[in-house]
Amino acid sequence: MSKTPGIPYAAVLFFEDLRRNNTREWFAENRHYYDNVIVPALSEILLWLWDNIRELYPDYTALPKVNKSFFRIFRDIRFSKDKSPLKTNTGLLIYRRTRKDSPFVYLHLAPEEVFWACGSHNPSMELVRRYRTWAAEPQNNARLGRELERLRGRYTVNEPQMKRIPREYKDRELEYPELLLYKGVHVSQSREPGPWLEEEPWLQDVVRLCRDCRPFMELVEEWTAPTGGKK
Repeated sequence: MSKTPGIPYAAVLFFEDLRRNNTREWFAENRHYYDNVIVPALSEILLWLWDNIRELYPDYTALPKVNKSFFRIFRDIRFSKDKSPLKTNTGLLIYRRTRKDSPFVYLHLAPEEVFWACGSHNPSMELVRRYRTWAAEPQNNARLGRELERLRGRYTVNEPQMKRIPREYKDRELEYPELLLYKGVHVSQSREPGPWLEEEPWLQDVVRLCRDCRPFMELVEEWTAPTGGKK
């Protein structure tokens, strides 16, 4: 691997300051740091990461543009009770086909936590229904359950989003019935932010997650495929 880029720890602390001063005026006065330090660092990280995983994820997209692999810094507050205008974290998204309902590789940077993840998160109800149908098939259920067991030895699997198995699947005999409590499933690794962000080759851990999760991601690609499970 080529030398891994990093990001200044101060860049993460920038979002802590933003959290205390979440106004358009404060951001306008300090935007030079966001534009000239944070965005270039994110671009370098994205391009390095993509260069090291594209062979594993050849039909995914990594574009250093807003609404592609980058997120907007301004929040959509039209229908939100929280009228804070700005997001107080940032991240990178490498996705398949389209951003919506896509399997992803994600990197999250926030003052309280840095984590990287692979999988499916916050899917539409259409995709949730597709996942349940897929995971209720005994063969698929066993494949996913065993894969998650393998990954739990090193990584974190998110908690189920539901408390009860949907009624139509309650009587199914499955090896891992708890998988029907999920809407989206993802695997992650996290660390508390610190100077290691600019001092250590931590992006190699992100690449390792992407490699370890490739069989799991192939399963995610099955139920998120738009043509009934065909890749």
